[in-house]
Amino acid sequence: MSISPSIHCITDCSILNQTTCQLVSRRPMMVDQDKIYSHLWSEDGCYNSTLFQATEGYKVYEKFSVLMSVMMIILGLLGLCGNMFSIAVLARKEMRNCFNHILIAINICDSLHLVFAIMDAMRNSFGDFYPVQLLQIFPYIHYPFYRISLCASIYLIISVAIERYLAVCQPHHYREVQSDSCRSLLYILPSLVVALVVNSSRFLETETDRICIDFSKCGPCYDGAVWAYYVKPTKLRMDKQYIIYYHTWTWVVSTGLVPFIILMFLNLRILISLKRLRSRLNVSCSGVNPDKAKMRERRVTQQSRDLNLAIVLISTVIMFFFCHFPRLVTSIYEAANIHSILDCREKGQDKTPLWFMYVTAAVQLLMVVNASLNLPIYFFAGKSFRETSMQLIRCFLPPFIIRVDEDNNIVGGVLTVEPSTSALEQVEQVEQVEGQLDMLVMKEEEVMTVH
Repeated sequence: MSISPSIHCITDCSILNQTTCQLVSRRPMMVDQDKIYSHLWSEDGCYNSTLFQATEGYKVYEKFSVLMSVMMIILGLLGLCGNMFSIAVLARKEMRNCFNHILIAINICDSLHLVFAIMDAMRNSFGDFYPVQLLQIFPYIHYPFYRISLCASIYLIISVAIERYLAVCQPHHYREVQSDSCRSLLYILPSLVVALVVNSSRFLETETDRICIDFSKCGPCYDGAVWAYYVKPTKLRMDKQYIIYYHTWTWVVSTGLVPFIILMFLNLRILISLKRLRSRLNVSCSGVNPDKAKMRERRVTQQSRDLNLAIVLISTVIMFFFCHFPRLVTSIYEAANIHSILDCREKGQDKTPLWFMYVTAAVQLLMVVNASLNLPIYFFAGKSFRETSMQLIRCFLPPFIIRVDEDNNIVGGVLTVEPSTSALEQVEQVEQVEGQLDMLVMKEEEVMTVH
């Protein structure tokens, strides 16, 4: 594309690396480190960003940031493969239920987050490999949906916790509504809508601009003038009130404090209810006739299945707490110091401590870790998921590699046991019988309560 001669272009050859033909971010500063530190900090704690970036400490941080980006890319790619496998397992007919449908939505949102995290790592540390076409649509796709996917994943975890809370703590109501095939949408759609609403202004925070550069007189790197695209914050993003009340406090409350409190409450109630329910069933099984004992045994089987799903939820929430707690701490720290940070920025300086930069880079990696560990959590915590995974794996591996016994344990060799009916038919038969027995047991418990 030709550039009009009337447009002013940058022609400073000192910002061009003649060896790599790439732009350099800044000129190297050959200064004494002791003199830098003596003039770096002001009395109010602000510092000169240019001098700070010339210190040895910041150069070490840059290397650490690149390392974090490489790890994000590697773990992100592995996590994408794991999430796709998890979706394939959860989408099988014998795994279809409301709980697993929400898990599928979580895996989709986590996969989107991993894609944008990989793109963000490429843009920040390996900008030469980030396509210009993606840079032009960065304000409309990459930047907002990177945050939206994170929020959606958080709210979907809350939704799956609510679903398990109703199943364990409100079993009578849960049995009445579990036959609704569209019930999972009542959890998924509100989570996505809230995530979009919370991040609606993200579409207005950044914009793409371009500058003309002409290095045709600097050597063989360029034949003429070209456009260089870059991303810059909008006026809304730089507004002080917007930064304080939305970008800081709203983000802390909506993605940190509120989700943590809700998940802690729901999971504690689930654990207490499961312990009380299993204890009550064990006591009530003694001293009853064989028919009632069989009904009780069916009831215990159903509660065991609920317990297994609850274990999957609790394992997911524990990993969520582990990975998101540092993000919550750094967000609260930033919110508590936002006024002094903005005061320094109004002076053209900065106040972000070096340790905070390290923690922020590590937090981004933890978000990738959290979105990448769905498969290991489901496989080791979920019995049904593990059994279905082995059935799916057998479809793609030669029979002499894996042999599975009647209990779906790997023993090696050729599988010789074939079920008489399909897994789906078995699940449907068991659920139908258990549903009838559950109603009888609940009626009996109500009668016992009355007497």
